[in-house]
Amino acid sequence: MKILFVIKDVEYIDPMGIMLLSALAKEKGHSTAVCVLADGKFTETLASYKPDVAAFSAKTGEHKYYITANSAVKNFSKDIFTVIGGPHATFFPEMIEKYPFDALCAGEGDDAWPELLDAIEKKGSIDSIPNIVTKGNYDKTKPPQVRGRRRGLDDLPFLDRALFYETTRLGRFPMRSFMVSRGCPYKCTYCFNHKYNAFYKGKGPLGSRMSVERVMAELKDLKGRYKTQFIKFYDDIFVMKDDDWLGEFSARYKREIGLPFHCLMRANLLTESILVKLKNAGLASMSMSIESGNDRVRNDVLKRNMSKETMTDAFDLCKKHCIPTFSNTIFAIPGTSLKEDVESLDFNLRCRVTFGEFPLFFPYPETELAKYAMETGAFDGDFDKLHMSYQSLSPLKCFTRKEKELQRNLSLLSTVCLKMPWTRNLIVNHLIKLPIPRFYFMLYFLVKAYLIKTQIYPMKFTLSDAVRGVYESFALENFKHSEETFAKKEAT
Repeated sequence: MKILFVIKDVEYIDPMGIMLLSALAKEKGHSTAVCVLADGKFTETLASYKPDVAAFSAKTGEHKYYITANSAVKNFSKDIFTVIGGPHATFFPEMIEKYPFDALCAGEGDDAWPELLDAIEKKGSIDSIPNIVTKGNYDKTKPPQVRGRRRGLDDLPFLDRALFYETTRLGRFPMRSFMVSRGCPYKCTYCFNHKYNAFYKGKGPLGSRMSVERVMAELKDLKGRYKTQFIKFYDDIFVMKDDDWLGEFSARYKREIGLPFHCLMRANLLTESILVKLKNAGLASMSMSIESGNDRVRNDVLKRNMSKETMTDAFDLCKKHCIPTFSNTIFAIPGTSLKEDVESLDFNLRCRVTFGEFPLFFPYPETELAKYAMETGAFDGDFDKLHMSYQSLSPLKCFTRKEKELQRNLSLLSTVCLKMPWTRNLIVNHLIKLPIPRFYFMLYFLVKAYLIKTQIYPMKFTLSDAVRGVYESFALENFKHSEETFAKKEAT
C-alpha cells in the first residue's frame, strides 16, 4: 500500500515517531511519503501520490490542523483510510466519534501499526487490534484496550530518516535527533507522562532503554549515510544514574561516534561523576528544566520535588565544567501572578542559565494541572481553541487581558535577559508594559538564533547555509507565533 504521513510543519527536531512508523511500514513492503501542511501543497500531494492510507500524529494544540486535514482527505476520497495517533488521540479517544477518522491509535503504536496495516491491506477486521480504536469498538465507559508496554527496544528497525532528509530541509541541517530510551517515572503535574504511566499501569515497566550496542549501531549507520555534526539526545531523562550502561556508552561513543552531543537531565539526578563521564564522551550542552523559581509553585503545584539548592548545585556543576545549559521555565501557571514569573526569571539568572525558554502554561488533556485549572474555573476545557505557540496569550480565564499581555512580553524578553542580565530591571519595570510584542518577538528570535547556534548546538555552516537557515528559522518561528491559519484552499 501507499502510506502518506501528514505533518503540520518541520522544525529542527527529527519527527522520530513518524520515522519509526515509516520504517515499520517498509518492513511490511509498503511505500511511504510525507506531506508538510505548511508547504501549502496538500491537495496536490493527495492527487499525485494517491495514498491508500493517510496517517497523522497530534499533540494538543496542533491537533486542529490534523482534524482539518483529515476532512480534506475524506473530501478528496472516502476510500483513503485515515488514522491518527499521538498524545491527543491517546487521551481523547472520543475523537473517533466526533470526527471522520477511520481509526486512532492509543498509546504505543510499534506493534499495533503493522497489525493495522495488515488488516487494511487484507480488508479484514481492525476492531480487535489492541491500541486501535474504531467507531465499532469505542466504548466511552471504558479505557481503550492496550497491549503491554515494550520491554525491549533493540529489535525495532532503524528510523527511516530518508523520509524527511531527502525531501525537507532536515537533510541539510547537520544536527540529528536520537532517543535511547522511553518513559519517565516522575509525576510533574503539567506533563502527560504521569497520565501515560497510569494509562499503562500493570502493563509493563515505566521505562526501557536500548543496549549500548544497539545505540552505537544506529548512530554509526546515521553518521555514515548523512552529513552529521551534532547529536541531540531527546530522551526525557538521558541518564537516571551512574551505572554500567553510562560507563560503556561514554567510552564507546567517544571512540566510535566522536560527535558533540546534547542531552536532557533532571537537576536532582546530576552528579559530578555523571557529568564528567558525559563530558568526556562529547557532551557539549545540557538541558535541565527549572519550571518555577518559587518553592511553593515548583513543589506543591508542579510536583517537581526539588529544592533551590539542588538545582543551583546542578547548574553550578555545569558552570564549573564549562557546559552551557538550556532550561525551560513555565509562566502563567494557574494560581500565580506576575510576581512568581519574575521570581522564576531571577532564579534563572542566579543559575546562570545560558539559554532559556519561558513558555506560558497550556493545559495538556488529562494532566493533573489541567484538571486543576478546570476545577477552579481557570480553563473551560475547550482544548480545540489552544494556540500552537506557548508564547501566545494565556488561554486561562483567571488572568485579565492586561495580565496576559504582560506575561507574553515577559516570556519573550526573559530569553533576552539571560543573554544580557543588566536589562533585568528595565525589562521587568518598563519594557513588558509596552504594546510592541512583534518587536519583542524579533529580539527573542535574534537572541535565540545566536545562542542556539553558538552555545547550545554549536555547528559550522557555510555563509549561504547560514543565511538560508536564519530565514527558514524565522519563517518557522513567525508561523508558530502568528495567529493560526490553515491554508483552507489546500485543505478543502
